[in-house]
Amino acid sequence: MMASTTRRNDLRPISAALLLLLVWAGAARLYPPVILPGPVETLQALAALVAEGELWEPLKRTIARFSAGFGLAFLLGAGLGVAAGWRESVHVFIRPAISLLQAVPPVSWMLLAIMWLGTNGGAQVLIVTIALVPVFFFNTVEGVRQAPRELLEMAAVYQVSTGKRIAGIYMPALKPFWSAAIMVNLGMGWKTVVMAELISGHTGVGASMNTARIYLEIPDVMAWTLVIALLGLSMEQIARKLLHRKGPTAAD
Repeated sequence: MMASTTRRNDLRPISAALLLLLVWAGAARLYPPVILPGPVETLQALAALVAEGELWEPLKRTIARFSAGFGLAFLLGAGLGVAAGWRESVHVFIRPAISLLQAVPPVSWMLLAIMWLGTNGGAQVLIVTIALVPVFFFNTVEGVRQAPRELLEMAAVYQVSTGKRIAGIYMPALKPFWSAAIMVNLGMGWKTVVMAELISGHTGVGASMNTARIYLEIPDVMAWTLVIALLGLSMEQIARKLLHRKGPTAAD
């Protein structure tokens, strides 16, 4: 019974993908390829991008910018979140600034970032960082506050070192909150970096999509969209497996 249920769960994403593919193919028959290319035209455009060497360089730049922005956001958001979670005075001081980052739309930051950093890549990294910091910050604050008070009091009584408190009490409390923040920010950050490149960049996937749009190469736009979607889904699946992987137990 368990194997049957697992098999059905594994088939659901495949069934959903096939249904989406059929809907896409059916809708494409109603319009010319210049408006809505079908799966065949999109795959042909993707194969041409690969054959002409126009896929990998933009993709590498976009992944590098996303990785840099994601890493900076985690360091800033988690670092400030830990400080704010430990000290209420720090939280009161920092929270308004983080809330401001969250309230201002990314487009506004994008215009400012272009003036500050130009369009060669720094602006896109900054936009991703700004967009992701609040999620890391608020989740980290909550994770620190959820650390068991009884264990912390016991650690204080027995004079447990700070390193052991962090490893044994705070890190287990933070793990689910960081896992949730990472899963949310992977999708948000990936979409943000492409959008930032499309609006303000001359290189990267977003810029390539914008160039294809200008020249009405709609199959290329769909091909890039497919690449973005598949990479985003792949990153989320890999992150989910890594975050939920169980470490060795005492019995091992």
